[in-house]
Order: sequence, then C-alpha cells, then structure tokens
Amino acid sequence: MTDKILVTGATGKLGGEVVRRLLADGVEVKAGTRNPERCAKLFADAVEVVHLDYDVTESWDAAVQWADRVLLVPPPFDPDADVRMVPFLDWAVQSGTRHVVLVSAMGADAREHLSLRQVERRLTGTGVAWTILRPNIYMQNFARGFVSRSIRDAGVIRLSAGEGRVSFVDVRDVSEIAARVLVRNDDFDKAYTLTGPAALGHAEVAQTIAAVAGKPVQYEAIDDERMRELLGATQWSAAQVDTFVALLGAIRAGERETVSDDAQLLLGRAPTSFERFARDHAASWR
Repeated sequence: MTDKILVTGATGKLGGEVVRRLLADGVEVKAGTRNPERCAKLFADAVEVVHLDYDVTESWDAAVQWADRVLLVPPPFDPDADVRMVPFLDWAVQSGTRHVVLVSAMGADAREHLSLRQVERRLTGTGVAWTILRPNIYMQNFARGFVSRSIRDAGVIRLSAGEGRVSFVDVRDVSEIAARVLVRNDDFDKAYTLTGPAALGHAEVAQTIAAVAGKPVQYEAIDDERMRELLGATQWSAAQVDTFVALLGAIRAGERETVSDDAQLLLGRAPTSFERFARDHAASWR
C-alpha cells in the first residue's frame, strides 16, 4: 500500500505545484488549505480538499488522521510560524504521521532566534522521520505580487536589497524535490539547502527580464523606510513587512548569495537558471 500524503498550503506557489506533481505520479493526496473553495477550483475533483488552518485546531483532525506523510509549508513571511506550526506538528505526530517534510528557509539553521528554526528543532526532536528543505528566495516572486506589477506597469524593480546577490531558486525545482522526498525513504533525517545555479544581483535580474519582456526594466535600490512605504499599499501585516524588510537586509549583507549543490543532487540535473525562468514567465511582465 502506498503512503497517503497531506500537502499543506495547497493553494500557495509551492504547495499547489507539489499537489500537481504527486497527482501526476498517481500518489494519493489530500490538499490542506485555509481556502477550500479556491483549492477546489484549482484541482476540480482530482484531489480531496480539506479546510486546514494552523490557528483553528478544529480543522486539524480531518487532515492529519489520514496522513502517513505531511508536507509542512509555513505561512509566508510569518515571524510567529513556530507559534502556529509547532502545535499542529505535534498533533500530526500524535495522530500517526510517520514522515514530515518541512519547507524552511536558507540559513535558518544558523539563526537560532528565527521562528522557522524553532520549528526545525521541534521536528527533529519528535522521533518521526523528517526531511528539511531550506530553499533560497523563489524566482517566482518576480512574476507575482507587487514586484511583478511594478515591472509590468513601470518597468522598475524597487527593493531595499542594495547590491546584494541572491542564488534564487525556481519553485518548480523545489516542488519537484519535495514531491520526490515525500514518496521515498532515502532522505530521512536529512536537511538540504536549495538554490539556483548562480547568484545574481537585482540589476542583472532586471536586465534578464527586460530581454525577454521586450521592454526596459531597471532596478532601483531604495532604503528600508521607502520599502516599508511601498509595502504599506499591500495587504501584508506589519509583522510580515518587518520579516520581509529583514530578509532584504540579509541580502544586502551577502547572506543569500551562497550556491549549494543540493538541488542538483536531488534533481539529477542542473537546477533551473534565471534565464530559463524568465523566458517561461515573460508574459507576466508584458
């Protein structure tokens, strides 16, 4: 009998891709999400959709009591991810989950104060099989949200990232890796840092996007105060804004430029380049 897999965050950039890959491979999947209606539209009748909210304990049973393995995806830029996720993690383990794949973040293991690091530490102490994936910043962040709109409408990327370089990773690669480690036993009790094949500055990113979009695109380095002003126009909470601005500070400090071989090891091929990503998403900026 094949394992049954619960994918949390199933309407997000990563979770949705993982669900699609597992379904394509004939794996029995349950999609957990705070927005079941939207998720049902994404997957039609191909997957069972359950309401799952880390903050609503009443939603946990229907998801975890069925699952042999769980992909645990944190809410984006949540500074209190541990407060929300650790109780759910404990519940899943107590309910019989045997393998948990946690999507953490690059460098979390070096920052004991981070909420995601607290989730990592809790997971590795539960006694169940675990795998930790630590991806760098997703390339797809340039193709969605406020950055994409700014490129499309004004031909500019405005971020307080300074001249820092980032080994951006394609979420499609991370989803492929997550889907693989969820169905095999080779990666138990291992942690992987997932990056793209090269570290790029945002000016290089702008040039690459300009080439495929067929229009001028520039990078404008702004300060944190201006960054907060721009994010004030989004629906982000103040805590999410603080977390994102801190991430940009880490980029300026050179903490996101490391290139790891882990993605190539797990994929069996070179990870996707930013050039390939940009070609595939050119319509996002036109």
